[in-house]
Amino acid sequence: MYPELAHWGLVHIRTYGLMLALAFLVGTWLGMREAKRLGLDEDRLVNVILIVLIASVLGARALYVLEHIQEFRREWGSVIALWQGGLTLYGGVIAGTIAGLLAAQRLGLPMWTVADALAPSLALGTGIGRVGCFLNGCCYGRPTTLPWGVHFPPDSFAGLEFGNAAVHPSQLYFAAAGVILFALLWGLRRRMTVPGVLFWTFIVLFGLVRIPLDMTRAYEPEAVVLHLSAFDVTESQMSSLALALFGSLMILRLRRAAPAPA
Repeated sequence: MYPELAHWGLVHIRTYGLMLALAFLVGTWLGMREAKRLGLDEDRLVNVILIVLIASVLGARALYVLEHIQEFRREWGSVIALWQGGLTLYGGVIAGTIAGLLAAQRLGLPMWTVADALAPSLALGTGIGRVGCFLNGCCYGRPTTLPWGVHFPPDSFAGLEFGNAAVHPSQLYFAAAGVILFALLWGLRRRMTVPGVLFWTFIVLFGLVRIPLDMTRAYEPEAVVLHLSAFDVTESQMSSLALALFGSLMILRLRRAAPAPA
């Protein structure tokens, strides 16, 4: 766990922010590469990417604050302390998707083709971002007896809740899932010819993968919406299911609306 790599006076290099920046840079490079292949205007695509970045961060932070409103009422200034972690991924996905599609349409770009061009970048970005979560110590897992369980420092989030118990490296599970999804989308990008289908395929797969992975992650009691005999169902898992179903409907809609091949 390395929440801070270095600092010089007032300048602090946080691993969480560094990994987010790395995800953005790598994602932009991949997106520009895809833009060239798909014949998209690269200058306008850069503007879309910047809008998606800003909207994603704001949306993820806003949803996290709403979910933890009681904590922030004691110190509203910490709302802007993004370097400490505290982003709810689905807030970023929804806000970034809406903002990106609207921006692409406003700039005269085919919005579903833009979404497809950025889908592999989004998948890889989630993986890189989760490495930042692991280094920061947030989004930690539940206690486990498996041999690859990890021990966080006593003053970390996991240490304060579970003591010296080994916990699932849930952040690394999600990171691996992001890399696998990226590889899958990268391999499918030339085969899925209907605009928008690749993007919604990512959304469906991401939602379905997250449901079982979330079973290894520690959540606040308030996040549990349903108690079953073997496990608890969280808000995140319900959101994942809803997003996967919505994505499936969008794939059907786009396929039906696509012109028949000659």
